[in-house]
Amino acid sequence: MIHDIQPDLIFLDIRMPHMSGFELLNRIPKKNFKVIFTTAYDEYAIKAIRFSAFDYLLKPIDVEDLINAINRFLHLSDSAHNQQDLFNNFASNIKEHDSQKFRLALPSKKGVLFIFPSEIIRCEAEGNYTRFYLSNGQQHLTSKTLGEYEELLSSHDFIRTHKSHLINKDVISFVDIDGFLVLKDDTKVEISRRRKREVIAALTH
Repeated sequence: MIHDIQPDLIFLDIRMPHMSGFELLNRIPKKNFKVIFTTAYDEYAIKAIRFSAFDYLLKPIDVEDLINAINRFLHLSDSAHNQQDLFNNFASNIKEHDSQKFRLALPSKKGVLFIFPSEIIRCEAEGNYTRFYLSNGQQHLTSKTLGEYEELLSSHDFIRTHKSHLINKDVISFVDIDGFLVLKDDTKVEISRRRKREVIAALTH
């Protein structure tokens, strides 16, 4: 039916009789469609899905969640031409035994960049967008909020220091006398007053 109908969007369960959702995707050579995964709660699978820039719905599916997922799909400006790369990254992530080794997919108008969290120096909010500063000197702007990336990267030792800043703990050198974080590349990043105690606590552990 997928070959015949050529759908724009597929709701795909991960665990199914006869074959899994992943096996089904592997049997479709040209994936010119978007996917919203449906799954019972599985923290590991959900993290792999989110790291790979796919949407998902938890079963039993809530009507409001379904409507919101459809609306997100309808408002996506990008086409499905990057789907194969996203699927490949997802397949790699879900096979990985350590979620710390997941690769993060960063979609943008220019395409999709795949990076390991360790390659990120910091993330900065730009309205509803997030700018990534990478260890190789590159910058990458993606159309998700900083809050979404904070949720994804908090388990990878990233610290929210300010409403606009998310920092990789490994690149922090010290806090200067003015209360700014100084990074290993000499960048200074503001710490908000209400987050100062939380940031200091994170740096001392």
